Amino acid sequence: MRIVEPVLATIAAASSAKLHEPDKCTVILVGAKASASGSPMTTHTADCSSCDFRLTKVPQLSHPRGSLRNVPLLRQAFPRYVGSDRGAPAYYLSNLERGFYNWTETPIIGQIPQVATTYAYIDGLYPIINEHQLAIGESTCGANLWAKPATQGGKALFDITELARVAFERTKTAREAVQLMGDLAVQYGYYGAEWEGDAVYSEAGETLTVTDTKEGWVFHILPDDSGASAVWVAQRVPDTHIVAIGNQFIIHH
Repeated sequence: MRIVEPVLATIAAASSAKLHEPDKCTVILVGAKASASGSPMTTHTADCSSCDFRLTKVPQLSHPRGSLRNVPLLRQAFPRYVGSDRGAPAYYLSNLERGFYNWTETPIIGQIPQVATTYAYIDGLYPIINEHQLAIGESTCGANLWAKPATQGGKALFDITELARVAFERTKTAREAVQLMGDLAVQYGYYGAEWEGDAVYSEAGETLTVTDTKEGWVFHILPDDSGASAVWVAQRVPDTHIVAIGNQFIIHH
């Protein structure tokens, strides 16, 4: 897919899907020249009634040559991730209270080649900001296509949270981040937050607002019709603009 600059408007092609009453998330992005500080910024409301909102720091890590990065199955409820490979004690199995439930490590549904060094970032339900001041906001968007993840009857490897985490680990700018997320989704497949039940269409697509110290971008994504790739587009927000997105794709030609 291509990256488009510079105007924002309304989407299109994949958004007039079945509606249901999901939790709502709204994002706001402020361009550099529209802010008092002279820097772009983004924020969002993750309006989920049952999600794991703990904040933790994932440290910068070094990885041996030839390493693979695990890609876990999406889980939004507590605990959203259980494992030691991120180097964050909040995710260690040994640090979970065991009196009420016998927790196990999060299922891994695939792997991709690892890089030598991954950057530190603050993590929540979605990753928030990395050590280079790359930040995101998120808003789910309905789509006419949906996919299942690998190991769950489908072929797709990435949901939006893991795409964003890989981008935070590997990129320093918003422009680099949207390109990497799009490339990974096309290569390995993308799936939405629901793959069973009535919400598969309303949860199938995603919007991220992505900012660094200079630029702000809007990134849209949904599965393709094969269930093993993705359709995506990204557009830079003009520096003098502010954009708000509430569960609808907004980019079009």
